[in-house]
Amino acid sequence: MCAERDTRRRRCGTWEGRKRGRNAGDAPQITGFFDRGSLVTVSARTGNDLKGYVCDHNDNGLLLDSRDPSGDATGYEFLPWSSIERVSAEG
Repeated sequence: MCAERDTRRRRCGTWEGRKRGRNAGDAPQITGFFDRGSLVTVSARTGNDLKGYVCDHNDNGLLLDSRDPSGDATGYEFLPWSSIERVSAEG
């Protein structure tokens, strides 16, 4: 949530975001971030990064069609939410 009074902390499409060439209108929405077929990179708490296409997600976690660095399929990986540290979207 953007702080309305403290301009140093405002980042949601305000002057700080625009200085970096970004606009809040260009950012993905949470509702579409984990759509089936979205290419994401997941950083797990174990220190491993997994790249793959979202197959499904629910209250338990995220199911990925994982890929190796060359882009070849390596199988399906289920990651419980508790094991996920960060998720990055491609593009």
